[in-house]
Amino acid sequence: MKRSSTFYVLVFLMIVLTLRMPFTTFAQQNPVKAEAEVAAAQNVYALSLEAKTAAELDASSDLDRALWWIGGGAGVTLLGSVGGIAGLAVGGVIDPPQGCELITTGIIVGALTGYGIGIFSSLYGIYNYRGAVPSERLIGKSPEYIEIYTEAYRRKIGLMRATRAGAGAAIIYLSYGMVLLISE
Repeated sequence: MKRSSTFYVLVFLMIVLTLRMPFTTFAQQNPVKAEAEVAAAQNVYALSLEAKTAAELDASSDLDRALWWIGGGAGVTLLGSVGGIAGLAVGGVIDPPQGCELITTGIIVGALTGYGIGIFSSLYGIYNYRGAVPSERLIGKSPEYIEIYTEAYRRKIGLMRATRAGAGAAIIYLSYGMVLLISE
């Protein structure tokens, strides 16, 4: 008995359809699970976005701008000056003046390095200052919300404090420079 090519094609298609069935069933089950995971991820993203937005708005309204412009600027200026004096002393020890010279390269480098370290360490300290997050805003919220809110609040208020303190110090330095220019 001779079999035609149509028979072989039909046998091949039956084998393919039979072996494909478990994969089709498996593929049909995964979208339901994937949709649930996507929905859960969207809920977490929405919660995260809500908490971050609320924290940033609260941080903007809670910051005492004048205090950080004036007090922060004065603190940065003071710590920069203390760092400069300490660097001046260290530079004088490393490269002491010889004979009648009063200023050496070591003194200048030490003073500038200490001054920079004093300014940047004070700004870093202001940024990392961990103030209290107002707890009345977090009553009845989930632990995930509280964690996201707290981190976003501290980051935003720290950045705003450091920015205001740096701007205040810049105004103090510019004012001092103007006084020196006018007096000469």
